[in-house]
Amino acid sequence: MDLPYGPVLADGVLTVPAGDVIALESPPDIALATSSVITLGPPPPLPLPRPGRDTDEPVADPIEPAAEEPAQVSPTLVIATEGDYPPFNFVDATGALRGLEIDLVYAVCAELKITCEIVSRRWDELLPGLSNNDYQAVAASLRIPRQPPDGIVFSHPYFGTAAAYATQEGDVAARIRGPIGVEAGTRMAAYLANRNDNVTIQTYPDAISTYQALLDDQVAAVFDDAVRLNRWLNDPSAACCVMSGQPVFSTEFFGPGIGFALREDNGELLGRVNQALDQLAREGRIAELSDRYLPFALN
Repeated sequence: MDLPYGPVLADGVLTVPAGDVIALESPPDIALATSSVITLGPPPPLPLPRPGRDTDEPVADPIEPAAEEPAQVSPTLVIATEGDYPPFNFVDATGALRGLEIDLVYAVCAELKITCEIVSRRWDELLPGLSNNDYQAVAASLRIPRQPPDGIVFSHPYFGTAAAYATQEGDVAARIRGPIGVEAGTRMAAYLANRNDNVTIQTYPDAISTYQALLDDQVAAVFDDAVRLNRWLNDPSAACCVMSGQPVFSTEFFGPGIGFALREDNGELLGRVNQALDQLAREGRIAELSDRYLPFALN
């Protein structure tokens, strides 16, 4: 019986016509003179698809687990103060910085949700150190100037700048009657000179001689910066005298107040500090600090 043309595979048996050549892996090509029968094993099984995936879907490389990001460290805001201007900033008996402004700094930092470090510097080093990027802000009862130094900006005022009268205790009409003593060349002297009344103004070269004039009955009252005057009135040498009336505020003569000083290139921090100060003021917390340290309000 003639075989069909070419090798035939049936039931695992390969029949090769005589004279045909078939290539096997080993040994190499074999020429068969007569029909031969080669028995083959069962075909190898097809690879099974991976569970849950289509057989023709390409298999992606295994996904490496994302590296765990390091924990974010809360930034630290370094703020400088003088430490020698009670009750705003001073060093207590333990060497710790205390005062109204120290409490305010921590309140601002709590509002900003950042850590604060307060360092003390001499008065003449405060702004140069800020310009040199030794710290990010200064809180040291700095009066907000009409023209700040180059590269320096100021926050919204957190306290106003005020002046006040002092008289001998019990002499309630003294500041109306006069004469009134004031330090020459100061904002307070300019304010009194601008008043439209007939009270006599007596000027003195410095605050100490102005206060002494009141003690010596040379004047009926003195007019000075409210904070500085209050400090003198707390001294035993001024036991005869008291503050008369409420503090006097005048943006025209005394300026807008005192605030934080920051570098001009740190606008983002300036905006955040202003927001914190505004929030603390709305909540009445700045007024609470003022009441804690001073017998009069500065805002």
